[in-house]
Amino acid sequence: MPKKLNLTPFAIVIGIAIVLQLALIGADCRQTPVKVARHFADAYYAIDADMQDYLCRDLAQDGELVRDYLYAKQQEATRRGFRTSFLRHKITTAHIQLIDQSEDRVKVHLKGTTRVCIHPAFMLIGELFNLGHDYPMDETIELIKDDGQWRVCGNPFGLNPQA
Repeated sequence: MPKKLNLTPFAIVIGIAIVLQLALIGADCRQTPVKVARHFADAYYAIDADMQDYLCRDLAQDGELVRDYLYAKQQEATRRGFRTSFLRHKITTAHIQLIDQSEDRVKVHLKGTTRVCIHPAFMLIGELFNLGHDYPMDETIELIKDDGQWRVCGNPFGLNPQA
């Protein structure tokens, strides 16, 4: 008569893994100024309209600032004989540091490099064969707490000509 296998330890391990995974997902979803600054920078360099989601109310008014930026990039690409996607960059290294912080205002310093990212596969091939080069990134971003959410404000990456 075959011996019965006890699956209780296996079920306990699976249960602990699920609870731990849910806890880690919850912790990762918490919004911080550093995460907001990084997501904004990613969208800015990718020439992605999603950067609008990270702007404070003063800058996000009717989307004009982001529309103007995207239009300027489109015009630059056309003038150079490219498609707009040829101007996209991806952050390859980033060191992000809080340099000034109060309860509702933060300054974040981003320093690192970007690379042209027309398509992720091209970027990977470029890195493998050491093609292309890195572009320096050195910016300070101001964030404010706007309706309980951290938002980019001020003049991020020179995006706001009125600042």
